[in-house]
Amino acid sequence: MLEPLAALHRRSAEDQAIFAARDSLSRLGLGDGDFTPVVDDPEASQGNKDNDQAFAIVRVEGRVVPLLVHSTLHGFVTLLDEALTSGTDLEPEAWGRLRHAYSVLFDMLLDRPVDREGAAALSPPRSTASGERDALRRWTRGHYVFMSLVQGMVVILHVLREDVEAGNLEAARADLERVTALMNGAEVALRFTGDYSYTAYEKSVRPTLMPPVAPPGMTGLRWRDHEYMVKVLAGLRPIFAGLPVELEEAREGFYQSVARAYDAHKTVCASFVGTERTSLLMAERTEKSAVELLEHFKRVRLHLIKE
Repeated sequence: MLEPLAALHRRSAEDQAIFAARDSLSRLGLGDGDFTPVVDDPEASQGNKDNDQAFAIVRVEGRVVPLLVHSTLHGFVTLLDEALTSGTDLEPEAWGRLRHAYSVLFDMLLDRPVDREGAAALSPPRSTASGERDALRRWTRGHYVFMSLVQGMVVILHVLREDVEAGNLEAARADLERVTALMNGAEVALRFTGDYSYTAYEKSVRPTLMPPVAPPGMTGLRWRDHEYMVKVLAGLRPIFAGLPVELEEAREGFYQSVARAYDAHKTVCASFVGTERTSLLMAERTEKSAVELLEHFKRVRLHLIKE
């Protein structure tokens, strides 16, 4: 059932990779009978529903593994299609980390050994069109990419708990290395999401975050996938507190990757709202600036990993 992933080759050119990924999606053959849309989920908050509606996300239930493979492949196709269509100003080292994150995800789904060679610098597609990028499309698609990586991290964090509790230190080390690679990819995905000008943000993106387009009080803090990952991470605090010394280096790598992801989010946020302004969606809830709020979350989440 996972054979469609085998056609994807690490570090292949973007046009070759997207062809293989689309072929993999076709061969996966996920049809309407394989899933059912979730109409009324009692566990979903209004904030969760608002974000899903704003980004046209439909939650489904069905066979978990095929759905995970599908969403991962779809996230990869979305990334490559957007990059090939509009280009990116990411540096090769960053683009390589983002591509590597998906390679790690595919290896995990195929039960391949963890790739310890790490990410290689890859030259990203550059924009050949005149004028500014479609900021709203990049904003939307970048969030899809970020969320597909978050879903992968949730899976790995669950496996990490199982491997640590079973005393399987080598497997736990591989788990930490995988989730670190995905977090490094998520850091770049945040930058990719905001890879356009301030003018384009003000003109195309900001209006969609305010009523009447957005529901009153909608906040990105209620992105359901990210919210759940934070919940899982909080539940792992006792696991991280009791990690054997043999896993300290791997834990430190994950710790640093989380710090970099929050720093990337702060950089993107500062480029659009500045360092002093509150978040548009949080202005009525706190006097802290958007960057200060992200710094607070960074400290709290890092404290879960290492005291």
